[in-house]
Amino acid sequence: MRAVILYGKGDLRVEEKPLPKLLSGTSLVQITAAGICATDREVTAGRIPDIAPRVVLGHEITGVVVAGDESATIHTGDNVVVDTVDPCRTCKACLETPASECLNPGELGFTADGGWAEYVRVTTSRLHKVPNNLSWKEAVITEPFVIPFGALLASGAKIAGNRVLVVGGGLAGVAFASGAFALGADRVDVSLRTPRRREIFDSIDPNIRLTTSDLLEKAAADLSIDSVGNTESIQTAISGVKNHGLIVCYGFSEEFANHFPIADVVLRNLRLSGHTNSRGAWPVLIDLLAKGTIKTSGLVDRVISLDEVPDAVVNWQGNLRTVIKF
Repeated sequence: MRAVILYGKGDLRVEEKPLPKLLSGTSLVQITAAGICATDREVTAGRIPDIAPRVVLGHEITGVVVAGDESATIHTGDNVVVDTVDPCRTCKACLETPASECLNPGELGFTADGGWAEYVRVTTSRLHKVPNNLSWKEAVITEPFVIPFGALLASGAKIAGNRVLVVGGGLAGVAFASGAFALGADRVDVSLRTPRRREIFDSIDPNIRLTTSDLLEKAAADLSIDSVGNTESIQTAISGVKNHGLIVCYGFSEEFANHFPIADVVLRNLRLSGHTNSRGAWPVLIDLLAKGTIKTSGLVDRVISLDEVPDAVVNWQGNLRTVIKF
């Protein structure tokens, strides 16, 4: 099969490599489409540690099951999306009953070969069937949507009937805004740094209210979400939430935020909650996508071939989501 292989910092090569060998409990997925996200570019730039040598990147995957061990819900011929995080099943947390969050998880595209290839081997239990009414362009957005949506669920925040502020205009910001409305939010405000993606939010839901950090209504939201993760965004998220409110910290485009308003957190009795991969959100999200309650149509704004990947990663054009089509 053909694949994009990471040889080192900034060194992506399109090459032939053998098909993955099937193991017990795994399936072979012929890939229809795979996304390229900011994390993939961070890996390519050498800024994320513990990446497997000569790994095939790609963790936003949709495709068709062509071989392997079936399950009660997954069969050969099914269109699927891939939960690429795989627990080790040997650490203390995995062996607990019920199992808690794995201490040493692996992930396709990081510690094992991922989706920038014609085929990928996946643990069958990590596959989720895609309804026939979803196109590949909609399905490939499932993975970047499920993590923010899972963060909403895992936060324990009361969303129904409440006001939510989302800081950030990337795909995570779109997912948080869509998810908040799907979970019954009374009002969703999105703070954008620039107006260039206003039309995307308008197309997702015309009820989303767009603003900027300068025009933001202070201390108005019941729940505030920082989908960016830098000094400016966390300051905006904190300033926009009510006293005793909750701030969900999701993005981390910067490892440290300078001028963090700790006095606001203390004096206004605010709570900060960090979130990343959340278990159990895939079936809920896929059901909402199938019903059209959450929409991902129109979010893929650049489609490329496998041969174009190395140049597309190095010479990034700032698209909302670039996707490799096979």
